[in-house]
Amino acid sequence: MLFDQMTHFLFHFLDIKILSSKTKRHYQQRLESHCLLFTTKGTANLTFGNHQHRLLKDSVYLCPAQSELILKVDLEKLTTVYLITFNALPQMEAKTDRGEEINLEQTEEIIRLCNSLMALVESPIKEDILLSQAHFYLLLHTITQHRKTSNRDLQHMLEKTKQHMEYHFQEAIQVKDLAQMMNISAKYYMELFRKQFGISAIQYLMNIRMEASKWLLIKGGKTLREIASEVGYKDEFYFSRRFKQQMGMSPSLFMKSRRKNIAVLDSSFFGLLAPLHYIPIAAPLHPTWRFHYYKTFGNHVPIQLAVGRTPAVLNENMALLLQENLQYDYIFCLDNVTDEQLTILQKRGHVYRLAWSSLSWREQLLEVAKILDAEMEARKWLIEYEQTVQEAVASLAYICHERSMLFLLVREDECYLYQDRSIQEVLLEDLGLNVMISDTQEPITIGQLSEMNPDFIMVLVYEDEESMMKWDELQSDELWLELKSVRNDSIYTLTHFPWRDYAPLPHLLIVKEVMQLLTADSSL
Repeated sequence: MLFDQMTHFLFHFLDIKILSSKTKRHYQQRLESHCLLFTTKGTANLTFGNHQHRLLKDSVYLCPAQSELILKVDLEKLTTVYLITFNALPQMEAKTDRGEEINLEQTEEIIRLCNSLMALVESPIKEDILLSQAHFYLLLHTITQHRKTSNRDLQHMLEKTKQHMEYHFQEAIQVKDLAQMMNISAKYYMELFRKQFGISAIQYLMNIRMEASKWLLIKGGKTLREIASEVGYKDEFYFSRRFKQQMGMSPSLFMKSRRKNIAVLDSSFFGLLAPLHYIPIAAPLHPTWRFHYYKTFGNHVPIQLAVGRTPAVLNENMALLLQENLQYDYIFCLDNVTDEQLTILQKRGHVYRLAWSSLSWREQLLEVAKILDAEMEARKWLIEYEQTVQEAVASLAYICHERSMLFLLVREDECYLYQDRSIQEVLLEDLGLNVMISDTQEPITIGQLSEMNPDFIMVLVYEDEESMMKWDELQSDELWLELKSVRNDSIYTLTHFPWRDYAPLPHLLIVKEVMQLLTADSSL
């Protein structure tokens, strides 16, 4: 939005007029430039394009260029509206195509600047045009300084305090410190936080600390005092009481409950086991292709298998498991394992073949949780996932309303309209986004992409040299440069993890990444 991103533009003031119910009730004009409508008295009905809005006293409304503006003032009330026209560089039509309303806390200075602009426009001194430009910048600055905090602003500031807890939970954090970040009272902050997130700020901070402590307990190597200190508690006994209250068992019992010898034959199982707080002792890992899992769990997986789903890779991994001469409590594999291979694996422990192709990721999580006697953890995780989805839907509602999104896969010398189960179930079904999809997996040309002209483009590029060259070539194409998503800086390059991994943890990360990417440009 313009008033959130003023420093991104250069402005050129054009003109200012006063529209008053004393002289005329109906105004109609074709806008070639942008305009601000500032209502100081009365009310008026505004129509531009297909949009209608009620202008109220002490408010400013931004109308985009290339719109048909119709203004009807209320004759029963003394109405005064300033109409200020201006241009902006770079162009911002798509960013403001629905207009923007600013409600003001104080208007005295704004009225004074509007009157100064009127005087400068009517001045016979030629050089006063320079002063008018300066006054217009002052006007924009004053509007931003005196606007009322909107619900979107509050949501953004609450999100900032939430992120502060996530990044600094090891430190001593008090509610008054979080409230001070928003310049509000501690009581009001607590009310806003609970209303926005459905949980108190204190409980949210404790949940973060408990989650971090679980992984420290599972990974081992630290005393209870060290763990308590690392998650923000000075007293290990107080930490133990809090942990038992939250988990229904002591830290030592929780640690014991997670000591199971688990082997997995596909890296996607990390995304199923992590929500249940299990780390397998044998699993496919790679420092490049599975970097997230490698970085997070690599030091705690002694038997590292090859990544891949081809028969050759599967046979290699099975041979490695057999030669280790270990007995496993559980061996998890996908439905690409044959009955013959299943029989061989059963020599090393109880084998569970997950119906990956037919079960949804939620069903998969509950299936694995049932086997590991961790159904409570699974249900709790799913509730937290749904809460995150609801937060994302609320944050994205304004930004993504009536706007389209497209996923582009660049592979070798071709581009494809990308879609898979994750995009279908998370982006379309959970977040309700308007994602352009195709019934076929045929290559898409830049001409076809230009015709579709989405508002947002998410790009996945294979990391081989040919694919990277194709991506570089595409970005220099004239048709590409004319796409509104390119002009509005709404192109986002994605990594293959979490976007191409069908499992609960990557899906949670996808929801958070979409929210972070699309709300970043609309933040204060």
